[in-house]
Amino acid sequence: MSIEKNLIEIQQNITKAMEKAGRSKESLKIVAVSKTVSEERILETYHLGQRIFGENRVQEWDRKHRVLPADCEWHIIGRLQTNKVKYLDQHVALIHSLDRLNLLTKLDQEGKERNILWKTLLQVNVAEDEAKAGLEIEEVEDFLETAKSCSNVKIKGLMTIGALDAGPEETRGFFRKLREIRDTLIRKGIYKREDFWELSMGMSQDYLLAIEEGATMIRIGSIIFGQRNSNDESNENFLEQ
Repeated sequence: MSIEKNLIEIQQNITKAMEKAGRSKESLKIVAVSKTVSEERILETYHLGQRIFGENRVQEWDRKHRVLPADCEWHIIGRLQTNKVKYLDQHVALIHSLDRLNLLTKLDQEGKERNILWKTLLQVNVAEDEAKAGLEIEEVEDFLETAKSCSNVKIKGLMTIGALDAGPEETRGFFRKLREIRDTLIRKGIYKREDFWELSMGMSQDYLLAIEEGATMIRIGSIIFGQRNSNDESNENFLEQ
């Protein structure tokens, strides 16, 4: 499978979706989900212009970021265990999966000790899927108020994963709901628009719907690199991206 051909097709699809939504291409970032992908294939993607890569496992990120070009932008997108925070550093541009209070506390603690400001997204379980992590919708506002006291954690927006068995319109509804949650929080003055605009939503099977509903980041892997085997895909609480 040609990564170059895949990226060309993806860019063409994105252009159409952005035009349909009346959006500029600059308002969207592609996070290439590189879990289980070799350094050689990531480097091939890099040379084709991709710069943002998403990893699920901290150990895998740690190995890859040390050998790949320094201007790669690394995102942690998998569920983050508190005992793995100590292995992260300033080379992590964004953590997509802030999903619970003890992780918030641990990030803030480690940030203070090592003088790191963690940029994160708050994961919301909009689909109310028991197999997914994330806050319930009604918990979001209180969590964000608590997070304001954590000086070394900056929440830049929201993230969600659609339900695996949902149809297109139901999935679209999940994405629309996440956007509405963000807009409501901004309207209430809990966050300023410029500080809390990111929406990470949409994966290989539904990224076009997410773009139409306002995604600022899409997390796509299999349509770039090809399908992974079933063992690779059964990672911690994160289905195929």
